[in-house]
Amino acid sequence: MPDDAAPEESLATLAQDLARLAAERSADKRVELLRRVSSVYAARADLAPTAERYLFNDVVSTLIGKISGADRASASGALAAMPQLPETLVRNLASDADIAVAGPMIRDYKAMPEAMLVEVAQSGSQDHLRMIAARNDVTPPVSDVVAERGDISVVRILAGNGGARFSDAGMRRMIAKAEHDPQLQALLVERKDLSFAAVEYLLPMISDELASRLGGKAGAVNDATVVTHLAQWLEDRKRNVERTHAYIVGLRNGDLNAGDVFRDLFGAGRLFDAATVLASVLTIDGGYAFGVLAGQSLQSALLLLRAAGLPWPVAELFLKLRKAKAAHYEFGSMPTRAEYLVLDAGAAQRVVRFARVRQTAAAPVSPGGAAAS
Repeated sequence: MPDDAAPEESLATLAQDLARLAAERSADKRVELLRRVSSVYAARADLAPTAERYLFNDVVSTLIGKISGADRASASGALAAMPQLPETLVRNLASDADIAVAGPMIRDYKAMPEAMLVEVAQSGSQDHLRMIAARNDVTPPVSDVVAERGDISVVRILAGNGGARFSDAGMRRMIAKAEHDPQLQALLVERKDLSFAAVEYLLPMISDELASRLGGKAGAVNDATVVTHLAQWLEDRKRNVERTHAYIVGLRNGDLNAGDVFRDLFGAGRLFDAATVLASVLTIDGGYAFGVLAGQSLQSALLLLRAAGLPWPVAELFLKLRKAKAAHYEFGSMPTRAEYLVLDAGAAQRVVRFARVRQTAAAPVSPGGAAAS
């Protein structure tokens, strides 16, 4: 059917083509006919009556359901190039368990609705997440889910994707996952969209070489404020690391009071260092502790503080710090002293036990069969 056929002629023959499509036995011919019919549909979809749009979706979805393996993947690739497709058909292919089928639709279909990408990111495999992370455009609602669920290979792809955009919460999650991964740290340092807050979270964990690259990028911007801030952070970095280590040693030896230590850390705005010390006190992973303190769930963060036995004045300093660093969140009313003190100590300990179990399960296994410490 010629592409320049009159709309009424194209639409008049669509039902006939669909009938041929449904009756075709050859897999190769089915895929080719599917490509042709889809092109007509895409070009005329805005003119097609509701009944014909329904007919197209019904027949093509039924056909897709009967195609498997390489033919189904080929059909997905052909359809992914179309400018417009029915959402039910797109969802059918994008959520397919076979990544050879889902991949082309996830990666290449430009009209993929954001809500559908979020759905696939929430339920799909790591292969699905890798495809989402590599899209030319990844919006913050989508990158938030990918950053949360993705393994290290996924978040590296996302971090290196210049078309990916992040909410502040999503970027903090990426930084938390970068704590023990220099490659991810390097990818994040190279991003052009790092906020002051993101830089502040990154600096304590990255190498001096990466920190210098951050400083060099700031100098290229020729912004005196940025240069001043980064110079100060670079100067304070070593001193803060030494202080954090001293806090940990002092608490372990019983020479320091936990309330005083965290009062100093929260009062100075050192959320990352506070998470490092808290992780040591509770014997949990530092990245997990930072993710909880910097995450959206204040309840989870307060449970960790409660588990560490920290008094309300310290928790109040933490809440003030979170409000200052994450003003974009809509927390509603901030927790009160009474609400903090009524938190169940047993629930707090269960949170800590969960974190320890997760940490043990995620630990690499040594050749002898035991988890590496």
